[in-house]
Amino acid sequence: MSIELPNYGNPETREHILQVSWDLVAEQGSTLKLTEVAAKAGVSRQALYLHFGDRSGLLLALVRHMDETLDLGTSLAHVHAAADAGEMLRRTMRLNTGFWSAVLPVSRILEAAQYEDEALGAAWRDRMAFRQRTFGAIIRLIDDMGELAPDWTIGTAAELLYGVAHFDTWRELTRHLGWSEDLYVDTMTRMLRRSLLVQR
Repeated sequence: MSIELPNYGNPETREHILQVSWDLVAEQGSTLKLTEVAAKAGVSRQALYLHFGDRSGLLLALVRHMDETLDLGTSLAHVHAAADAGEMLRRTMRLNTGFWSAVLPVSRILEAAQYEDEALGAAWRDRMAFRQRTFGAIIRLIDDMGELAPDWTIGTAAELLYGVAHFDTWRELTRHLGWSEDLYVDTMTRMLRRSLLVQR
């Protein structure tokens, strides 16, 4: 279920606060404080509460703002427009690596601190729930095409895709083992095609 956030105040001020918060999380990590955000954004702490309610609300708004800034909706439309399931999986993996690369500093902090900081954990889980829904929609499209292998349920296939595309897996392969983005896309697409799709 999506969490509703307050949406009051001037939209330009809200946008500015979110960009400042993005920069601060990337610089400072999980120590982000509302007083620091207010000072760097040049607004009062009361303005932060007006726009976001509290620290948890700010962080939830931040991770959703990251998706909007990266125009995730347009990218997902490109995935959904693929002519066949194999190409859909390739576009999914290309979008996945591009997205994680763009949000790496913040994602690293949210993922690491999710069990120690309630607000950061809520923000991370909110985005992971969104990703699960997104991958579920992709698998349903593949099933509608008649290309999902018969030994998979939509739910289990979506969970596999979610796990394969998870931040931890992407980070280990591309940042610690040194895979290029092209190698990541090619290898993961090949594996997913063989695992999930009807072999013709």
